[in-house]
Amino acid sequence: MENISTKPALNNSQNSFGEIARVYGSVGAFVRANLTLLWIGLALLLWFLNPIKALPNPMEVLQAFRGMWRAAGSQGLVYNVYVTLKLNVVGLFYSAVISLVISYLSVIPLFQPFNRMVQWLRYIPIVGFNLVFLTLFAIGWPMKVAMLTTGMAFFLVTSMTGVIAAIPRMKYELAKVLGYNDWQVFYSVIVRPTLPAMIEMIAQNAAIGWVMITAIETYNRTEGGIGSQIYAYSSTNQLAEVYAYLLIIGVIAVAEDGLFRLLKRLLFPYSLIAERA
Repeated sequence: MENISTKPALNNSQNSFGEIARVYGSVGAFVRANLTLLWIGLALLLWFLNPIKALPNPMEVLQAFRGMWRAAGSQGLVYNVYVTLKLNVVGLFYSAVISLVISYLSVIPLFQPFNRMVQWLRYIPIVGFNLVFLTLFAIGWPMKVAMLTTGMAFFLVTSMTGVIAAIPRMKYELAKVLGYNDWQVFYSVIVRPTLPAMIEMIAQNAAIGWVMITAIETYNRTEGGIGSQIYAYSSTNQLAEVYAYLLIIGVIAVAEDGLFRLLKRLLFPYSLIAERA
């Protein structure tokens, strides 16, 4: 009886082991969680054994984290994370709204040249617009929001316009055959089906925002923030504090990505059915 009862368990373990090495193998949530923990453990092991002496080890980073947590005022960890997180959320919101408007207007020939010009601007470093921002906004919070919003919008417009351009022409023709007017075609064929993909584009480009934030807060260090602190610590060779802040950015970015997935699942449950199909 024991041999019979253990056979299904052995078969299940063998099947799980085989699936993790297959192309598009299917594994359960338990196996995925264990694989994630395994890779995290390997990364930590490599970090502990890392031969680069200048790179701080995990214990040094943990001590730096504790020191920054206890610091008060503008040098404190909580204050600087709050400043940067607020900038990230506000910039991401403004850039998403502006980019959605510009991208959806690209289906109208009148606005297509403008859309193309906005896409071309992503090749220009954001510091190239500093003179414009200094003229329009006071240095400090308004200028940082403008720099982040503009820099992210260039990439978001490119991604979102690509989603709209990928809509099959047949869907437009089918809507016309069914007697839809222009506004009905715009909503039923363009806006509603692409909104789930737009959420994904915003989530992907949020990573670009974190890269830009450190550069923006380094250039404009008023009010503090993670970027200004990284610059201050790196200039005095306090690398443990620098890596502590980098890890915090990574944790926030992963949480932000999960929040976007949850938002997509709640707002557009039908998109999950299409993905499984």
